[in-house]
Amino acid sequence: MKNDTLYLDTNSKTETIELPKFGEIRLIVQNGKVIRTETTISQKIE
Repeated sequence: MKNDTLYLDTNSKTETIELPKFGEIRLIVQNGKVIRTETTISQKIE
């Protein structure tokens, strides 16, 4: 099964971020622009 994807478009390029099955994505924004992304991947304990 394919994970969902987040697309960030700018004038010069498109960033593609694959979303983890469990975890979080942080977008660090400065002056209205995304300057950095952080991905934290978690694992589900069964």
